[in-house]
Amino acid sequence: MSVTIRRVKKEDEEAWTNLWEQYNVFYKRTIPIEVTKKTFERLCDENVRMYGAVAVDNSSQQQIVGFVTWYPHANTSSIEEVVYLNDLFVDPTIRNKGAGRALIEHVADHAKTIPAHHVYWLTQHFNHRAQLLYTKVANKSDYVHYMKSL
Repeated sequence: MSVTIRRVKKEDEEAWTNLWEQYNVFYKRTIPIEVTKKTFERLCDENVRMYGAVAVDNSSQQQIVGFVTWYPHANTSSIEEVVYLNDLFVDPTIRNKGAGRALIEHVADHAKTIPAHHVYWLTQHFNHRAQLLYTKVANKSDYVHYMKSL
């Protein structure tokens, strides 16, 4: 499969939201519609340093088959910023065909232009299929993630 990765745009909202909902079901979370709408608005706003890109299937009339979101931020252990890859999802029917890797590389390419020190991301321990890709494109850290809800 051949995909093109490009910045998300307002016309993508319906297709992006469909994939976003599948992503949230996979992670067993419920995101309120107003948060979804605000997230999409931020991704399309060139004045907000939260970025989004989509994978477009070149062989299927430009169908969106995946997305990624990321944002740079300051870091206490480097002069350069770092980039947090926040969300990554590929339509389950086309996985293992390069779209996920292309989305990650798109984020890395953008990070190099900042320039950022590194790109990092998290995944849930049960997401074994994604981890098969992640171990090919990055190094697994020794950190354990904690979160305190407010």
